[in-house]
Amino acid sequence: MDERGAQELLAARVRARRMELGLSVRKAAESAEMDRNTWSYLEDGSRRTAEFKYAGIERALRWAPGSVAAILGGGEPTPADPAVAVEDDEEIALVRSDPRLSDEMRERIIALILERRQRDKAAAIEDTRRMIDLFRRS
Repeated sequence: MDERGAQELLAARVRARRMELGLSVRKAAESAEMDRNTWSYLEDGSRRTAEFKYAGIERALRWAPGSVAAILGGGEPTPADPAVAVEDDEEIALVRSDPRLSDEMRERIIALILERRQRDKAAAIEDTRRMIDLFRRS
């Protein structure tokens, strides 16, 4: 599938999922922490979506990390399962055990932790690609 076709597929899946969840464009954009116009461009497929926006889109649409990339590759998104957070994960356990946090606060903090981890992983992969390129040139 070419890039244009991939963007159109992503646009259709994003729009359908937003509607399935009963979210307005404004609410989806807020949840993804992006501008409403940017979300509109995403849904109409008129512009390429920046990779650093993927985590926010996935969070807003309640998809698991990697779902946007999967769609762009011709695959399917994976629904997020909040119960699947690693139970032995000390960082998430710390958030879940704090009695001063509401359930909504816990979910938001955990989503931000998972988003940070996804960004860190993407950055590490990019660093590895750069290293490979450097070694190939030498």
